[in-house]
Amino acid sequence: MTETVESFIDEAFLKNLENFKFASKRGMKGPHRGEHKSWQSGEGIEFLDYRKYHLGDDLRYVDWSVYGRLDRLFIKLFHAEENQTVYMLLDTSRSMESGRPPKHICAKKIVAALSYICLSNLDKIGLACFSEKIDSMKPPVRGKKNYPQILSFLVSMKPGQKTAINASFLEFTALCRRRGIVIILSDLFDPNGYEAGLKALVYKRFEIHVIHVLDHEELFWSKTGNLMLTEVETGEKKIAFVDRSQLKRYRRKAEEFITGLQRFCGRYGINYYLYDTRMAFEDFLMDYFTKSSVLR
Repeated sequence: MTETVESFIDEAFLKNLENFKFASKRGMKGPHRGEHKSWQSGEGIEFLDYRKYHLGDDLRYVDWSVYGRLDRLFIKLFHAEENQTVYMLLDTSRSMESGRPPKHICAKKIVAALSYICLSNLDKIGLACFSEKIDSMKPPVRGKKNYPQILSFLVSMKPGQKTAINASFLEFTALCRRRGIVIILSDLFDPNGYEAGLKALVYKRFEIHVIHVLDHEELFWSKTGNLMLTEVETGEKKIAFVDRSQLKRYRRKAEEFITGLQRFCGRYGINYYLYDTRMAFEDFLMDYFTKSSVLR
């Protein structure tokens, strides 16, 4: 399947996405004006309340009409609008090439759609692709004028290396000092696990959302008989006979893997969503928008 910038664009669909906004669980502080309200004093659109004047407060926010009536100084408080930063961590390891359609293409389309929502609502969006390490990063940008750059970045990223989730996420926490929302798109296939990497993001106080991208056959393996099997990370091939008992054992292992991940995410306050790539892309987005706490 050939990727182009145009393959991510459907003008009518993008227009519909503008109705959604990212809703962080935390108030994000920042120097720039955006679409998210925090409780503080300062110039804003919506008046909040009064409080007593304290030495050092900006006299521009004193309500002089109140002073004239009560002979006391009060500061006007407003909802100050501020931006938040959303980071997309995209798995571009070799295992993301598998599936019909390939998992990495499905994941990129999700990143493209969520990025458009961010930019439409004055959020900053940053991108990072990982495999054995952070392979490439695009610093956070703001405004829909940057959307073509994001699409070009996504198209340029090709899967090809082994996976090292823990090392990649630890590297990300070292490179990215500003907290925000982190959305991870990955199959999370790594023999060394994912726990240490996700914990590193939790401890750095990122708000984490995992979109677990799996092909339908990975979820519900259906083939039996003599099969040519390919190890998704190394590319090693071997012939094996798969009977119904092995099929049941595989499905049980797949269920245990997913259940373990769900429990881990629940324990650490991480939002989890399982995406079967057989689901139509538009249907996935509508379902995710409905279920996910990151969108409203």
